[in-house]
Amino acid sequence: MRLPPPARNGLSVQPRYEVALLLAALVLSPAVATADDTSPSATPTPPPGVLELGLGQSRGMPIPVPDSAPHLRSPNDPQAASQGRIFVNFDGADLNGGYDDSTANTTQIGQLAGSFAAYGEGAKRDATMQAVRDDWEAYNVIITESRPASGNYTMCMTGPTNPFGGGVLGIAPLDCDDSQTPNNIVYAFHSVNDQFDASTQATTIGQEVAHSYGLEHVDEPGDVMNPYNAGGDPSFTDNCLTVVGGVLCGNQHAAECGSQGQQNSHRELMTLFGGSQPDTQAPTVTITAPADGSSFDEGATFELTVDAGDDMAVDQVLLYNNDEEIESDSSAPYGWTVSNAPAGTYVFYVEATDAAGNVSMSDTVTVTVGAGAADSGADSAGNDSRGDGGEGPLDSGGDSGDAGGDAGSGGDGAFDDGGDGALPPDYGLDSDEAQGCVCNVGPSDRTAAHWAWALALLGLARRRRRR
Repeated sequence: MRLPPPARNGLSVQPRYEVALLLAALVLSPAVATADDTSPSATPTPPPGVLELGLGQSRGMPIPVPDSAPHLRSPNDPQAASQGRIFVNFDGADLNGGYDDSTANTTQIGQLAGSFAAYGEGAKRDATMQAVRDDWEAYNVIITESRPASGNYTMCMTGPTNPFGGGVLGIAPLDCDDSQTPNNIVYAFHSVNDQFDASTQATTIGQEVAHSYGLEHVDEPGDVMNPYNAGGDPSFTDNCLTVVGGVLCGNQHAAECGSQGQQNSHRELMTLFGGSQPDTQAPTVTITAPADGSSFDEGATFELTVDAGDDMAVDQVLLYNNDEEIESDSSAPYGWTVSNAPAGTYVFYVEATDAAGNVSMSDTVTVTVGAGAADSGADSAGNDSRGDGGEGPLDSGGDSGDAGGDAGSGGDGAFDDGGDGALPPDYGLDSDEAQGCVCNVGPSDRTAAHWAWALALLGLARRRRRR
């Protein structure tokens, strides 16, 4: 099967190299063997009992793409081990057709050009991501669900868009020795609402990604590269196993097992990437706008932009106001649009986390909105909008029974979470209420402040970006 010409071709085309770039899909029913049962290309039968359990999904025969597909080098010329990056894209994207380029959302699997739906939110997504990291933890590979701002990465589109039918679990190119491009796009057809657990979803993601590095199917249910879904928690095993369904990356396999018909998943990934290297360097993160001390009219709209970077990959950026977590952003460019801002004094800061869990915090930025933003907390009796000491509709720390207003313990800002605004995180954490501590707020108060923010700033949204 020939793919259409690429939409753009930034790489030199070297015809006649057998790139051995294939497509493989998980289909509902077992494939029928078309080769001699004693041949390495024979398709195995599903493990006993898995069909009765609703498992046994299998991969179809691989489909080669044209020999003239662009590539960086000969597939028989492996390169030295270097760090890999895998971007698990749960958020969907608009894909265009052409030869693979994850950085430009270009896919060579023509049926998937177009809009690819998001996976969904929830605990299952987090569990699947953790299971993917567990499967790849032995190798020098960064796993992230945030699109890298630069450099090469394999992107696994993970979501329910599936033009191949309800029984298909995944599809990917097979790029021997990772020679065509380090920027392949692969697919795992899963969602937060499907019947598969996190381990099975992670196995689909891992197998499809591994195809883009030249790994093929093997006849072992305990290996990630087994063509059948047999449940459990497969891994990349350190064993030479029989390749099934046809051998196209034989030289890559022979380098580890001495035979083109056998594959050692673990050793091949170790040769490509090397062993895991601990990441101890925290990201850098700065709020670039608005400037500290900025003022806006009540009801104004302004951009809150963030510059974040890491030696490997930023996982997410969290926005805080007065030590209360407000919103997160998991892809660059980082930031939010604040619309129809209510009057108040806001103290913003952000935290950036990388894929290894290292965290760094920006400097605080204080912003005032409206004439009442600088109010010190003193309200005249009778003008208290709450009637019993609370000085603002979003105040979570008003003064109970205060007739004249308390300048030290009341809250006046729309985002005031126990005091009068411009205090950095961890300031004044005294437990003695007589000292007027404005930061020692209980969980119920923080919840109220959080929802007050959300309701007051319905216009708070991530800045527009390429998905």
